[in-house]
Amino acid sequence: MIQATGLTSTPRRNHPPVVDDLTFEAPAGRVTALLGGPGAGKTTALRLLLQLDRGHGSAFFRGRPLHRIRRPAHEIGVLLEDVPGHPGRTVRGHLRMLGAAAGVAAARADVVLDVVGLTDLADERLGDLSTGAERRLGIATALLGDPHTLVLDEPARGLSARETAWLYGLLRQFAAQGGAVLVATEDAEGVIRLADQVLTLESGRLVADQPVDEFARTRLRPRVVVHSPLVGRLAAVLEEEVEAARQLAEAQAAEEARAAAELAAKTEIAEADTAQPDMTDGGDVVKAESAGPKARKRALWRKVRMAQFAARGSAAAVAKKATAEAAASDTAANDAAASGMAASGTADKADAANPADKAASAPAPAPASIPARAAEAVGAEAVQARVGAGAAAGTGIGAGTEPEEEPVAAPADPFSVVRDDDTHISVYGLSPASVGETAYRHGIVVHRLVEETADLGPGTPAAVRARDPEAPPLRLLPKLRFPGPAWPMRYEARRATGVRTGWLIGVASIVASLLASVLLARAGDTGELHRLTGWPADLPLPPVAIAAGLLGALAFGDEFRFPALAAARDAVPRRLGLLAAKFAVCAAGAVLLSLGVIVLDSAALLLLVGGNAVPLPGDWPALVVGVFGLTIGSSWAGLLAAGVFRSTALGLATLLAVPILAVPVVQRAAQDPSLRSLVMLPHRLRATTLDRSPSMIDRGLAVVLRLASQPVGQALMLSVAVLLCAYALTGLRGKSTRQ
Repeated sequence: MIQATGLTSTPRRNHPPVVDDLTFEAPAGRVTALLGGPGAGKTTALRLLLQLDRGHGSAFFRGRPLHRIRRPAHEIGVLLEDVPGHPGRTVRGHLRMLGAAAGVAAARADVVLDVVGLTDLADERLGDLSTGAERRLGIATALLGDPHTLVLDEPARGLSARETAWLYGLLRQFAAQGGAVLVATEDAEGVIRLADQVLTLESGRLVADQPVDEFARTRLRPRVVVHSPLVGRLAAVLEEEVEAARQLAEAQAAEEARAAAELAAKTEIAEADTAQPDMTDGGDVVKAESAGPKARKRALWRKVRMAQFAARGSAAAVAKKATAEAAASDTAANDAAASGMAASGTADKADAANPADKAASAPAPAPASIPARAAEAVGAEAVQARVGAGAAAGTGIGAGTEPEEEPVAAPADPFSVVRDDDTHISVYGLSPASVGETAYRHGIVVHRLVEETADLGPGTPAAVRARDPEAPPLRLLPKLRFPGPAWPMRYEARRATGVRTGWLIGVASIVASLLASVLLARAGDTGELHRLTGWPADLPLPPVAIAAGLLGALAFGDEFRFPALAAARDAVPRRLGLLAAKFAVCAAGAVLLSLGVIVLDSAALLLLVGGNAVPLPGDWPALVVGVFGLTIGSSWAGLLAAGVFRSTALGLATLLAVPILAVPVVQRAAQDPSLRSLVMLPHRLRATTLDRSPSMIDRGLAVVLRLASQPVGQALMLSVAVLLCAYALTGLRGKSTRQ
């Protein structure tokens, strides 16, 4: 269950907050939809809920705040944007890497792939997936940690109708098993098929919290979306013809009201005359004669006023004429009653027995003038329906039923045209067939015409919940720092070996070292280290060291380009365990790369140049260890530089700048008399160590001191130390900004 109270984003200067005092609940076992148009604040609300953005308020997941949950991946499955992953990584490899970050077994990747139907695409690269497959992979990523809650932002974006139906079924099945699902979407029609509760956002505020049945009954309205280059002309034609049809309907309603009032008046007169008592009781007859016309006149005037209201002005003259005729008929009836009731009563009974014939014999007034094009109006169907209903009502009245006393009601779905842009309009209140027929009759080209369902928006401004002035101060929600991998070493190994980039870089460096080593051996005048590693004098570092530095830079550079440890594109968490794992994996890769270069270069020199070209000095172990130290130092320098500057290119540039800028500085410092004693300290320590008995520890220390005495080694050591300090300071600064 999700409980959010008072979520408010931190506003920019002179701007209102994107999300303002948002409070809602998403219970378990139900699908809750966060509905709103573009810019309504849906994504910001989800990021505040997940503490990815700074703001105010509180959010609880099954009663616990997010920063108290040790492993959020086991509690919350998140899909906010496109699936962040390297396009060269396979689907299964990507999920296994994320599984190591979440602390789940590698077999869990195959389980979720089967759930989302991607088992056949498990070995495909992420860059080769279709849009539907990418969204399925995003759902699989959210389900990887077996969470209790799903928080999804536009999960059906870019999916076909069939894939959308599958996704909705999967989410409803997840909710049926007791999980809580919170989905942010703009599709009001899809919400009806998916959600149980609908939360409508507008300008960052909650304007409606409704069950889906109530939402569908009160907030949805069908519309016809038209795509045409002549939408302005089509809108004008539709408005003109619907207005003509409306005038026709009003005139028809006025005519029906006049006829109904006239017929009702005559019927009442006939019924009143037949019900008069005998003339023997003179006093009662006089009272009845004096009271009858008054009652009939009041009833007549009431019907006339209602007919005038239904006619809306155009029937005013018709109503006056009906009033005059009714008054004349009333006067004639009174005269006839005074002269002789018997004969007139017999005649009235005959008239009452067949009122339809009498109504047919009465002369009907000429209908009002209607424009000829009104008969072709888009609303002709509604007009014909009203005419038919009026005819039926007139027949019923003629048969003896009471005429309807209510005025003609307005249409339940009023007509309106909304101009979306230069080529799109939305037509409300008409069917697609009517819009298409009107466009065809007027020669308007229509590129696309489709019927949709649109959200009407908030019913009234009062639906916006007001802020309580006496509420307690808002609680600050810090930006949550997501934890590092549960198994850092396994995660880093999968990250480094799951992409072909690292393997291609290693192969390219070995081939370049082979070619350079053979060429340098044939040319001669090169040292043992340069021939063994293929290190031309023009390069600041040997190819194997540059390759190791590039691999180290990619260890952090790819994290910032394709993040895997955060729910969105955010900074990689700076954890000591993750840094140690990256150091270990980079060092192992550098050692394997150096060993391969040394072995293959030696074999190439033996086969292509000859035995004299192979350098086999007496201190060859120190030479090999020197190559290992150079490649490891380069990889660590590239790793730390990429972590500090958050870029692979800047990490590699920093590595190449070490021998170009730092080595001359070290050499210049070695020539300074004030620093010469400090710089020559490794030489003196090595000489002192070699004077003793050569044990294994002494030999190892001598090799280390020999490496430290070289300018490149000193520059690398100095650079790694500086970058490590910069990395630590950057991590502390990022930690302070998140508090």
